[in-house]
Amino acid sequence: MIRQLRRSAVGLVAAGTMLAALTACAAPAYTYATDNNDQAYFKVTSDWPRVSSRAMSTLQLKLGSTLAGTGGGSFACTRAYDAAVDPDPNVLLIGSPTPVVYASVHKLKTALRQALSFNQMRDLVFPVTAGARQQAASAGIPMTGFTLFANSTITTPDGVRGINELYGFIDGGQPLIFDQTVLTNSSTTKLYLLMVQCNEKCFSSHVAQIKTIVQSFTVRGS
Repeated sequence: MIRQLRRSAVGLVAAGTMLAALTACAAPAYTYATDNNDQAYFKVTSDWPRVSSRAMSTLQLKLGSTLAGTGGGSFACTRAYDAAVDPDPNVLLIGSPTPVVYASVHKLKTALRQALSFNQMRDLVFPVTAGARQQAASAGIPMTGFTLFANSTITTPDGVRGINELYGFIDGGQPLIFDQTVLTNSSTTKLYLLMVQCNEKCFSSHVAQIKTIVQSFTVRGS
């Protein structure tokens, strides 16, 4: 009996050692997406592939003349990640069945630098503020079922400032959720956007991962 217990104990120790070794060799759950030139980075889930340049071109066309597109200035850097291996470019901005992480850096136009406000940051991609939604409705583009779940302003000791908005609306009968962070550097020369979006069911299933990604978004630009 004692010998059997000893053999069992040795087996458990060996199994524990092997498990620890396998854990140490396992791929990390998150990797960092970094932009050294613009001093920005965020975590992204390791098994979410980076979106192709072809799909990114389609996405940027959809952003069009919004402040998140060419309306805000010139693109310094853009990238996106999608949990789908080969995502449909048409859902990278809105209505994705899998989580999409989109990030961009803009060199701001002089006129926008002088007038940039937190509300303009909130309305960067979609009309989020009450005034912007009213204007959209008047133009025949109602934000059906719009819900603001949470919002906050962000300031850092080195002068970076901005907003985070968690909101949703209904498009084509489908509830959609967006987590949007917009920041500007201390000199207001650049605008940084991180947006994670997908449909409501998808967002609920990946809420922990999305929270980790959003909370990791860091800008150190001056």
